[in-house]
Amino acid sequence: MPDEVVRGSSKLMAAWKARALTGESYREIASAFEKSRGKVESAEIFGRDNPTGVRLAVSYDGDDVPMCGNDILFWLKWHLNHGGAPKPPRIIINGIPLRDLVRMQIDFGRVDGVAGLPGGLKDLGGGFTELG
Repeated sequence: MPDEVVRGSSKLMAAWKARALTGESYREIASAFEKSRGKVESAEIFGRDNPTGVRLAVSYDGDDVPMCGNDILFWLKWHLNHGGAPKPPRIIINGIPLRDLVRMQIDFGRVDGVAGLPGGLKDLGGGFTELG
C-alpha cells in the first residue's frame, strides 16, 4: 500500500521526534555557532535528563552586527529540519543611530520548564561543559 495517504500520523511522529534533542542536533548547533561571528555569552539546556531544548544568548558588536541575520537563518532552517514550534528570538539593539551592539536570545527545540544546567555552558564544540 505505498499509495496510501498518510494522515495525522506523520505530524504525530514529527512532534514525537521533536520532543527531545539528540547529540547530533546539539553538535549541529555548536558547529554553526563556532562558525558564527557572534559571541555566545551563555547557553542553557532544558529538560534535565531528557533534553528538549537549548537557549543561547549571543552578542554581535562592531562590523559583526549585520551577521546576526545569518544565525537567525540557521535557526529557522534548524527548526524546519528538526521540527518544533520556534519561538521568535529576543533581540536587543544598543546604539542609535548606529548599532554598536546587538544581543540576541535564541531558542532551539522546546525550552519550557526547568533548565537542566543553570548558569550557562562553555565550550559548545567540545560537548557542553558547565561554567565553573
